[in-house]
Amino acid sequence: MNNAVLEAPLTQLEPAAWARCIVQLPSLPSAFIAAVKVLSEDNVPASACIEAIERDQALTVRVLRLANSAFYGVPGKVSRIGDAVQMLGVRTVASTLAAVSLRSTLGSLRCEGFCFDTYWRHTLCTALTARELAKLTSLDAGEAFLLGLLHDVGQLVLAMTSPELQAHALRLCRSQGVPMHEAERRVFGVAHPEVGAAVARQWNFPAHISEAIAGHHAPAPITAGQRLAFSDLGHLANHMAHGLDTSPIDIETLLADPLWSVLGTSEQRLRHLAERVCAELQLMACA
Repeated sequence: MNNAVLEAPLTQLEPAAWARCIVQLPSLPSAFIAAVKVLSEDNVPASACIEAIERDQALTVRVLRLANSAFYGVPGKVSRIGDAVQMLGVRTVASTLAAVSLRSTLGSLRCEGFCFDTYWRHTLCTALTARELAKLTSLDAGEAFLLGLLHDVGQLVLAMTSPELQAHALRLCRSQGVPMHEAERRVFGVAHPEVGAAVARQWNFPAHISEAIAGHHAPAPITAGQRLAFSDLGHLANHMAHGLDTSPIDIETLLADPLWSVLGTSEQRLRHLAERVCAELQLMACA
């Protein structure tokens, strides 16, 4: 396609348009809110998560399918949600609940030129990666998972607000190799990180989560001896999730990012982490 056509100016999106779209987003389901409470707070009883799952038969089936997978070593032996929680741990079950309920909320919001399945697979991969990376640091694994689930939600809002402009940005990204957030800025006049941060604020997530969403493509400079910040985690998880789309996984490219040296993990441990994320992604993507 002719680059001149791709660069042809379109009317940029008025801030009020995507702001209205954010306000009109569906309310988060009670199951998601219950999961967030478990993931974000200490000492929340497992019963809160169990009750939210048991109210939804489809969620019950999905969580039991996960618990009975070979990945967790007890295929066919778990028949109750309470047993699944005891075996998997309340935070693993809450993560599944959050992912499934968020997809049910946003999955029907489709638009021309936007592949929700591709979007969702990357979102889930980023969430799983963020959770595993957080375990290597003093950062909260539950909140890291939520950050991964929400980091690209701004893409969805832009696609909902103006399918024509979103399709134009996607063509620019694919034909010229321009990063999606840069293509969006050229076309929309705004990019998905700041839109996603506004969504997180609309849904009343803590400020550090919205700030991490806003900065996941622009991490702050790191100095020697500095600890990994929560906002850095979003960047690393997103970077690694994109790397996991390649076959074989390009670990060397991942390790070239200066943030990996701050994380202080070995190449072998990173490979093990990548293998675990890919295995769990196959399970949760079907949930």
